[in-house]
Amino acid sequence: MCLATFAERGGIALPSSPESSSGACAIEDPVTFSSVAMPDGSKVEFDSAITVRCAFALEVLGWVRDDLPGIMTSANGKLTKLVGVGGHACRPRNGVAGAPISEHASGNALDLGGLRLQDGRTIGLTDRDGTTHTLREALQKSACARFTTVLGPGSDSSHKDHLHLDMRKRPRDFKLCQWAVE
Repeated sequence: MCLATFAERGGIALPSSPESSSGACAIEDPVTFSSVAMPDGSKVEFDSAITVRCAFALEVLGWVRDDLPGIMTSANGKLTKLVGVGGHACRPRNGVAGAPISEHASGNALDLGGLRLQDGRTIGLTDRDGTTHTLREALQKSACARFTTVLGPGSDSSHKDHLHLDMRKRPRDFKLCQWAVE
C-alpha cells in the first residue's frame, strides 16, 4: 500500500538492495529512489540513490514536493538536485561503537548537504554565507516542522557539515531541532 502511495505522490522507485530487507539493520517496507517527480512535470534528482522505509520516503517526498518549491521560489530559484545525500547505513549513532543504533540503520533517516538550483547555484545548508541566511532559516523552519529530528551545525561535531533528518518516535511526540543557521 505504501509503495502505491509513494508512486502516486511522485516517487520514482528503483529496485531495493537485498541487504535492506534482512539482518539486524533490516528496513521495514524498503524503497530505493534517486529522484522525485514534481507537480509541474520536472524532476528533482538526488546525487545518489537512497534506501529508506517507505513511510519515511513519503515524508521526504512531501518535503521536496510541497515545502521546498515555495522556499526556492522566494530565493528566485528552482530546485533541481539534492546533494550530499545519504540514507540506509547499518551503524550505531554517529558511528560510535557501543552507541544506540542510528535511525539510518532502520532506513528512517536522511543526510543532506545542500540543494542545487536550476541556475547552477548550490545552497550549502551548513554554510555561513550571509546571502543565503534567510533562505536557510526558511529551510530550517520547514525541516523542523516536518521531521521529528533535525541535526546540523550546533548539534554536535558529527553534524557540523551536513543535516540529518529523521522521523524517530519519541514520548509525547517530542521533536528535536538542533540546526544553528549562521
